[in-house]
Amino acid sequence: MATADPAPSAAAPAAARPVFDSGALDAAVIASILDASRRAPSGVNTQPWTLCVLQGGALERLVDTVCRQLPGLCSDAGHEAEFWRQYRLLPGRAPWPGPSWEQAGDTFAARADAAFGAGAIRGEADLHDYFALYRAPVALVCTIDRALGLGSVLDYGMFVQNVVHSAAARGVQAHLLAGWKGFSGAVLAQVAAQEADLLMAVLALGHARSVPAPVPIAAPAVSARAQTFVHWHD
Repeated sequence: MATADPAPSAAAPAAARPVFDSGALDAAVIASILDASRRAPSGVNTQPWTLCVLQGGALERLVDTVCRQLPGLCSDAGHEAEFWRQYRLLPGRAPWPGPSWEQAGDTFAARADAAFGAGAIRGEADLHDYFALYRAPVALVCTIDRALGLGSVLDYGMFVQNVVHSAAARGVQAHLLAGWKGFSGAVLAQVAAQEADLLMAVLALGHARSVPAPVPIAAPAVSARAQTFVHWHD
């Protein structure tokens, strides 16, 4: 059985995180990024990606809705259990059990860092920054049809990678925030999604501020060590 790696010490440096300029992105730039990104490799050829672009008041309302839930999430076991239930949802099947994120630390912040924070979530203030999209001016809400299979999920990942590279080619920073899946219900309601839609992730999009980045550290993730998934035959 996989075991959790030790949590980083309080003295360890914070991991690198995106730093966005709050200035708005031109709609034509966003459209150009997404138009280029749709030409993504596809193993099952479903082109499963659907996006909602949120900015301005719509983005502020979404961030406010989610961030107001964080105190309860950090203090109530029932709220946290529902977060992880939504986080694990995948199209075409029952929720994937996945690694035991709930056992990865003593606080929700520690468990969130193990699951999706990559060393950048050290406490409740960092959680707030994460779900405030690091103050990016644009959020890309990525959804998929629940009826599709895991092959389409893999294809979606290639599309998201295209978004990251296409944005960078235009001087724009795109940062994947998979933790937003835990708030799927709130996000999908905010964008008036269809019943068949399932949230895959949220991407924060904006120009990067020219400030020195913190020193990156290894993510304190729950890791499946080699002996847990490799079978040796001599």
